Amino acid sequence: MDALTALANGLNLRARLVHAGGVCGKWLMDHNSDQSIWFHLLTKGQGWVHSPAWETPLALEDGDLVLFLPHAAWHFLSYSRDHLPVDPAGMRATSWKDGESAFVCGEIELGMPKSLLWQALPAEIVIRKAEAGEILARLIELIAGESSSRRFGSESVIERLCDSLFVLVVRHCIEANLVQQGVFAAMQDRRLATVLELIHREPWKPWTIAELCSRAGLSKTVLSGKFAALIGASPIEYLTSWRMQIAARWLKESGMSIERVAERCGYDSAPAFSKAFKRSLGVSPGTYRRGANVE
Repeated sequence: MDALTALANGLNLRARLVHAGGVCGKWLMDHNSDQSIWFHLLTKGQGWVHSPAWETPLALEDGDLVLFLPHAAWHFLSYSRDHLPVDPAGMRATSWKDGESAFVCGEIELGMPKSLLWQALPAEIVIRKAEAGEILARLIELIAGESSSRRFGSESVIERLCDSLFVLVVRHCIEANLVQQGVFAAMQDRRLATVLELIHREPWKPWTIAELCSRAGLSKTVLSGKFAALIGASPIEYLTSWRMQIAARWLKESGMSIERVAERCGYDSAPAFSKAFKRSLGVSPGTYRRGANVE
């Protein structure tokens, strides 16, 4: 198992399909969130993204994929380069066949959207069809094909395909050198990747800096220096942050008690876990579970 796989398994990020089909008329999409990743795959026709991130509206063509992380600038998708409707009243959702343009749009909710993990990724990620690479391009084709066929279970199939989409997008960002800082950049260092894989795979273990150094074949000074330079935290600080990331996910699962989450995160008691959780997220585990917004 590698560090990215262990991270993906730990977070178990799931896509929620919002739209898979056509649009007609003077359409407008306003999908902004400071808690979620939004993705838009254009499967037919064309569209434009209006955002301060680009000097002029960004043109999207068939097969292009755009993602917006929680720290992205406020943006809209529109039928026109020059016209931005004031509301979506002129938009008509249609079947893929009848649409002037067609999209697969979805959302991936994050437990700690303002953590350093996500802040290190580009706020806006655009992957052109020609730049996707073989595996990502195949997945995009599968999603587009399923959205146009509308067979039994299509929405479920599309959502599961989109679960894999985000992992491939992160890999694309790493391999295309779009990330220079943060955890995903650190994964490109073989020995740092060893430490990250251990932390991601077994966060409940009482890792010490000495054991992590031994497993990575690095001195404490070198390991701590590399973590500080790339991730902005010590290995043990990152371990705590990672525990809180997965705790946030587990707290949303039905039947998962705070005591059980504390145990799975490596804490000896629920009070010790609750204290660490509140220090990291600003709210208690119980308040978070009830749906409080997290900074």
